[in-house]
Amino acid sequence: MKDQPATTGAWGRLVRFGFQQLYTRFAWAYDTIAAGVSFGEWEAWGRCAIPFLRGRRVLELAHGPGHLHLALRAQGLDVVSIDLSAQMSDRARRRIEALLRRQPAQAVNGLRLARADARRLPFRDAAFDSIVSAFPTDFIFAPETLRAARRVLRPGGVLVVVPAAEFHGAGIPERVVAGLYHITGQRRSAPALIADRFAGAGFSLRAEVVETRRARVTVWVCEATPLPPA
Repeated sequence: MKDQPATTGAWGRLVRFGFQQLYTRFAWAYDTIAAGVSFGEWEAWGRCAIPFLRGRRVLELAHGPGHLHLALRAQGLDVVSIDLSAQMSDRARRRIEALLRRQPAQAVNGLRLARADARRLPFRDAAFDSIVSAFPTDFIFAPETLRAARRVLRPGGVLVVVPAAEFHGAGIPERVVAGLYHITGQRRSAPALIADRFAGAGFSLRAEVVETRRARVTVWVCEATPLPPA
């Protein structure tokens, strides 16, 4: 994703179409592609969000194939994950059902997946301690998404987003993949424009960096600030 809230023009439309196809028609290839472009670290990059979460009740936006959902459950967190893609929901469901077969004690928590739009969250006010999203598309910047996220967070809650990772190495493979991230808009910092957008929805944003073996992973920690009186 780029430093702007959305890619624009013909190239932007093509990029968005490509991502839409990857999340839907070609969801079966998502894990393979993600592992390839991250040199096997994709799941580890998503887990970089976990240390910044607060409380036990967690909402995940855009769960994709379900890897982070399982990691959150493994931490003993009470997690609910949503996604709009029927294909991704199916892949995540199968992955979680496999876990439940291996660990029947987890069955008491059920699947905890929902088909839902992040802009219109079907949850009560202040229902969650934390919200997390790893490598979301531009929906995360929609004012409706940020307002909905702030609404369902309790006072003192936090929205944690993993928007980007940058490789340590400067070898040819790393440069090629970094170039692909740049072309598709997947490299992002946290400029004032983005911080202002989050602030306008009731969040105070700070950027953290988590080191993995191959990369520096950016994590946005967005603390819910007090809402103005109605």
